[in-house]
Amino acid sequence: MTELDPDREAPPLVYLGCHLELRQIAREFCRKRFEPEDDGEAHDLFPDLQARYPTARSSKDDPEYVKLECLNRDHIAFNVNRLRSEAAHKLAHADALEEYGELRAA
Repeated sequence: MTELDPDREAPPLVYLGCHLELRQIAREFCRKRFEPEDDGEAHDLFPDLQARYPTARSSKDDPEYVKLECLNRDHIAFNVNRLRSEAAHKLAHADALEEYGELRAA
């Protein structure tokens, strides 16, 4: 950011976004270096599942991810609730957007 915005004219949110992206890049780099993927194959019985999920005790700022096979009951319940909550919010958003489109077309 010192090269892109030496006078620090960008809003603070831009710096936060850059910081979060840098952390994500570092996580990916470290994961590839220290925990190489097995062979890239999906789970046999549940191919739609992710390889890693956040733990129940993770903070929103810096979540800790564990492999699917290492999830305990608390982690699974946490992620099921988290995913259902996200789905409910997306469905409500979709409903609102649909209603907006219908009112606009009328």
